[in-house]
Amino acid sequence: MKLFILTLLTALLSQTGHARFQETWAYLMKGEEKYYPASSPITDVGCFSAAVDGDGHLSGGHMTPPRLPGANPDTRYHLVVTIPWNTTLAHIYLNPELPFRQRIIDDIVKRCGPFDGVQIDIESVSSKDGTAFLNFLAAVKKAIPQDKIFSVAVMARWAEHKQKNPSDAFDYPFIGMIADRVIIMAYDEHYRGGTYGPIASLPWCKKIYSYALATIPPEKIVMGIPLYGRSWQQEKTTAAMTNPEIWTDLRIRGAQLKSTPEEGGSYSYTTNVTINVQFESLPSLNAKMDLYGSKPIRGIAFWRISQEPRGFWDQLKK
Repeated sequence: MKLFILTLLTALLSQTGHARFQETWAYLMKGEEKYYPASSPITDVGCFSAAVDGDGHLSGGHMTPPRLPGANPDTRYHLVVTIPWNTTLAHIYLNPELPFRQRIIDDIVKRCGPFDGVQIDIESVSSKDGTAFLNFLAAVKKAIPQDKIFSVAVMARWAEHKQKNPSDAFDYPFIGMIADRVIIMAYDEHYRGGTYGPIASLPWCKKIYSYALATIPPEKIVMGIPLYGRSWQQEKTTAAMTNPEIWTDLRIRGAQLKSTPEEGGSYSYTTNVTINVQFESLPSLNAKMDLYGSKPIRGIAFWRISQEPRGFWDQLKK
């Protein structure tokens, strides 16, 4: 009888890989608490975000864990710390010889009191600041109370990327040694400003997952899953133009020219623009959860609450 039950349980888990996760993280923007899914399987909420200002102090974000009706009483809340996407700012903030680094750490210690954990999400770190980044993470870990869960969000990396960029700042093995959890941001395969394509295709996710498993202790791995979509406009209609280009364009468009001494020349035309949209669907999200549940890791993390497909959280509860 025991063998039958064990066999049945194994079969069920293999059909729904996400049932294996010990932790289900989800990020919540301040002001969007009303979108929190009641009675969801979320175990950890990333409170997004306390941002570092120009003086190196934390500003904005949740000062205390939000009150979320329907949340499990055992839910843990994490203070997420970010900086603007700027490699120069990151270089300044991470420099131990400047005062900003210590201000950031001191403010994290002050702010994290009511939270269950602290997460560092600094994404614009150049390769030349890799060592400073690791030292900063170690300093934060040492400064915060020992009972706080220390997590680090890292950019998506895979074996080929590491081979081409050996000095990349996101050193998975070392970050895995410092942090209690490593949140792998396995999304933005195609990003704003780039060419259009999937947000996180399954083959791409497989490469990131394999690299994470090979470099980070599995009990620390939390795989990030996107809930959003993006749109790309193929034809760029805003541009500086030379006079020869303008007259050629006028002739091609057959547009009506207007000209005054006061304002110069002008013309207007209407054109068709192709918009390409890529987004995560329930089947694609299930495929990622099944992939990440195929080997023992700590959990998954959804970016972010309010962006999910209709019925997603209800499905996840089943």
